Amino acid sequence: MDTILRIALTPDATAKATPLELLEDFADATPGWHYLESESQHYAAEKGVEACVLRHQRGGQPRYVDLAFAATDPDKPYNLELVLVNAPDAENHLAPNDRQQIGRTFLTAMRNYLDARPGHATLDVEQEQE
Repeated sequence: MDTILRIALTPDATAKATPLELLEDFADATPGWHYLESESQHYAAEKGVEACVLRHQRGGQPRYVDLAFAATDPDKPYNLELVLVNAPDAENHLAPNDRQQIGRTFLTAMRNYLDARPGHATLDVEQEQE
């Protein structure tokens, strides 16, 4: 699984939610995104750090992709790595430009989510896939 993005999702000082809780809420509040609880628990156990798996419903093929967010350092749970875990209805791997588009789609949707909720967190892109 190749990294699509490395982001920092840093809660503001008064925020009551962790970065992964914000991702769960983002999925609940944003059309086309869904939080996958059991997959998140499985991925967290596999990685040994906190994790969150979201399913994104796309307009193109494959129609659905699963994305995993995991802390890159247990001591810094706001630094997250985003990887493409699965494209459940895809027979082949996604092309690199499709992977980049998925990353851009997530960033746009997450920025819109955070803009509508000032004071929750700051999103910074640490690394984008070339």
